[in-house]
Amino acid sequence: MAEKDGPWSWVVLCGVTFMFFLENGTMKAFSVLLPDLQEQLSSQTWIIGSCISIMTGWGCLLGMFASYLKSRFGVRLCLMFCGLVSSTGLIVCAYATNVYLLLLGIILTGFMYLQENIALGIVPEYFDKYYNLAVNIYGFGSGLAVVVYPLLVQMAQDHYGWHGALLLLGALTTHSLIFGALIKHNKAEKSLSIPLIRDNPQREIDKTNFILNLKFLTSILKRCDANLLTDPSFIFRVVLPGIANGYTVSGWLIYIVSFALSVGATRAEASLVATTGGIGLMIIRIALPFLNSIMTYRQLLYASSITMAASLALMTLFQSIPMLSVMSMIFCLGTGTLTTEIYIAARDVTEDDQYINAVSWFHLSFGFSMIAGGTLSGIIFDISGSFSLSFLLLSVVSLLTAVSLGLENIWRAITS
Repeated sequence: MAEKDGPWSWVVLCGVTFMFFLENGTMKAFSVLLPDLQEQLSSQTWIIGSCISIMTGWGCLLGMFASYLKSRFGVRLCLMFCGLVSSTGLIVCAYATNVYLLLLGIILTGFMYLQENIALGIVPEYFDKYYNLAVNIYGFGSGLAVVVYPLLVQMAQDHYGWHGALLLLGALTTHSLIFGALIKHNKAEKSLSIPLIRDNPQREIDKTNFILNLKFLTSILKRCDANLLTDPSFIFRVVLPGIANGYTVSGWLIYIVSFALSVGATRAEASLVATTGGIGLMIIRIALPFLNSIMTYRQLLYASSITMAASLALMTLFQSIPMLSVMSMIFCLGTGTLTTEIYIAARDVTEDDQYINAVSWFHLSFGFSMIAGGTLSGIIFDISGSFSLSFLLLSVVSLLTAVSLGLENIWRAITS
């Protein structure tokens, strides 16, 4: 076992940070490529946007099995397998000739979100005193990705086309296999005891098989800590903010480049709008350790919710490239804070051995809402012909976090 907060902990953190970098950067890359994908595959905006959101949503749904998979096969093998599948998915996307093949590649690429979920569950095993700092460091990787990926993908697209850009992303993603090989459990692994269900040779459904199936389902639910959903604090502080964050992040992340192009930006300017958002993420990751020392995570959740709502609303009122850039940076200040504080809230309301499942439930709510955000925002654009209404709805949904915390206060007042 490695010492908590020791030298090897920081090596592991580098691997987790790189996986965060890949996960956020890949989705941002697809948003840059969205106009070309739509044109080359002769599809509508909402269909391509839905496919991109499914990549994250599907990956987050897979995250529900993170605890079972790491217990059954081990952390290292799971991380390396997910890295291999996700890189293969990007290569499949590069050779897509229709939406169905693109969707297949995106589904395979979604395994990188399962990889991230498994890796996140390992962080509490390596950090104690510096846990909050570790959260901000691997979160910094997401901000760096949003800065770097739009520029790199645009350059690759200019030189090699969207096919070549996706091939390069697939090659980059294979490096996650190396980092996955560096990570393992930092405590004795427990064997997972789940009853095997064997086929009845006579295909008869008897009482014994029925009981075995019930035990299997019960074991899975127990392994996923489904009882967390009965904790109001977990719902108000983790699940509902996760829904708000997923919907708004999906809408902004997928469509901000297309929004910028719709108001007259060049491709280079539209990529820079996305890059300024990444700068905001990097700034807040640096500032959060200080903010966490002077404010509670509940206060920061309130502030981030209001900040996101205001910035998204202002984008619809002042549709110019400088305003989109500034508001994107402010929006990412808010969402960077919100995401980090949700992880801290999840750890506050759970034990260490429940943390990976708490993150999985957060990612489940995040994933469903990302699919909704990517799909509905595109549909609203295709119907109205403008992104203003889509982003205004994103602004309203982002207030759900503040509403959720207010409802928790009311609930506590009633129950006390």
